[in-house]
Amino acid sequence: MKRPSDATKLVLKKSRKYIIFRGICSLIYRGLAMITPILFSMAVDFVTAEEYDKAVWIAIVAILTVVIFRVFDVICTFAWHKMYNCLYDNYTRLGVNKVFDNSMYSLSRFNVGEFLNIMSTDINVMADFYCNLIMRLIRIFEVLIIFVYFFIIDLYIGIAGIVMGIISISVIFLSSKKIEELNKTKLDYYDNRNTIVNEFLLSICEIKAFNIFNPMKKRIDDSTQEYSKSYLKQRVGEDIFKFSVVGLIEACRWGMFIYGIYLISIGKMEMGSLLIIYNYFTQLVDGFSEFATINIGIRQLKVSENRFYQLIIYSHEKLLLEKKYGFKNLNIKFKNVLYGDREKPFLKNASFDIKGNSINTVVGVSDSGKCGVVDLLLKLNKQHEGVITIGGLDIQDIDFDYYYNLVSCIDISDKFLNMSIKDNLSLVNDNFEHIVYMCKKLGIHDDISQLKYGYDTVLNSNDDHLKPNTKIMLNIARILLKNTKVMIFDEVLDSLNNDSRKVVLELLNDMKNNHTILIIDNNESVLEISDHIILIDENEVIETGNYNEISKNKIYKSVIDE
Repeated sequence: MKRPSDATKLVLKKSRKYIIFRGICSLIYRGLAMITPILFSMAVDFVTAEEYDKAVWIAIVAILTVVIFRVFDVICTFAWHKMYNCLYDNYTRLGVNKVFDNSMYSLSRFNVGEFLNIMSTDINVMADFYCNLIMRLIRIFEVLIIFVYFFIIDLYIGIAGIVMGIISISVIFLSSKKIEELNKTKLDYYDNRNTIVNEFLLSICEIKAFNIFNPMKKRIDDSTQEYSKSYLKQRVGEDIFKFSVVGLIEACRWGMFIYGIYLISIGKMEMGSLLIIYNYFTQLVDGFSEFATINIGIRQLKVSENRFYQLIIYSHEKLLLEKKYGFKNLNIKFKNVLYGDREKPFLKNASFDIKGNSINTVVGVSDSGKCGVVDLLLKLNKQHEGVITIGGLDIQDIDFDYYYNLVSCIDISDKFLNMSIKDNLSLVNDNFEHIVYMCKKLGIHDDISQLKYGYDTVLNSNDDHLKPNTKIMLNIARILLKNTKVMIFDEVLDSLNNDSRKVVLELLNDMKNNHTILIIDNNESVLEISDHIILIDENEVIETGNYNEISKNKIYKSVIDE
């Protein structure tokens, strides 16, 4: 996707069924709106000519037309909501997928308020605009038909209508740039306000502990006032341009009405034609009001599409391989990898192997570069130089969906969704019997069963009375239930008590013949059972080998003593 419009084309293509439905309903609806004034004028002309029977029949037809018109009013509303829901869903799915495809560095470009507004307010703006665009385009065609009718009735009325239209369109387009600037400023202030409000919620403990409520409240008040002022300025600006156009059309309508009376007085126009002119001018007021709204909507759409596109432009392009990945082994190779700041990289010219069907451990002091290994293997970021392969295939060439069914990782942060233990674990494996079996193997089944709600206990709630060690083991249960071929344990095992660590290591030792296991840890009991150890210091790979070989290294001894 090279342009913001490409994302919209993809979303509209997926929603074409509802777009067609909305279009057909809108055409019928507005067609009936155009016919009604003509039927009404015909009835008036028949009454004027004292042909009352014809007038009654025309009136009956007009009534039926109005009834059908109202029915289609309801149908059009239904079609609008169906199309809106479809567009909103598709935009949301696209946004979520592209966030997943972003690197962590790319995501750091967004603050919380901006991201939430993109995924809610901006998606709403885009979905709303395209839902209304169909009807608005029909209204444009409607205005052209009215101008043609004006020329048929009288040359001067037609010319007056065209002049009025040109002036109105000019006012609308002259306002475009100003409206876009006002809308962008409003959204910037809105992002800032939401970010500050979010900070307030997340930092409530610190705010109370340091008694800084008043300064934080002032920040929220100031950001709210800035947003309110920008919002008022935007709405007033839009309304000034919009009402200028509507006022011009109203003035022209009454001028044409007076001119029509003159034409009737000299016998050049029927009463019915005057009524049609008056009614059609009402539709012109609505039509040009729609033009102004389209102009405002386009400005808002442009800003929202550009903001939404930022989620896409930073995402990785997926390379789908036509044939299945035929891995003969799951050896992982880092070759001359440079990652992080070029001046102070996390990994500097790193070359090492993570051997398949074995337990591998990366060991080193804090900030030695261990975290870079995990970042790269999870494709959270990409190295500046070098290549990383699994089974001889560059990991950047592997489709994301396939890759994340091949590789999984847990770290020390026991982040669970706000749902039950059962539901959290079911997200990775929906076989509840297997979930219970794995919890028993890890020795946490009894701890869970003793809770008031057992496996139905909602994590991160007031009823969550799980011990820290049990929560870590639940996290380990997730990766074991996922059972990917490559499993990464990022500084998790060292946080367990000795008994739990022993249980996990025994399980991993049993699983290693069919898995590539990578552990980031400095715990000696972990290192002792490792088949292969990578020693990193000051962002460089110092040595690789088994425990007996690595344990003799002076740097290794300093790491263990740390």
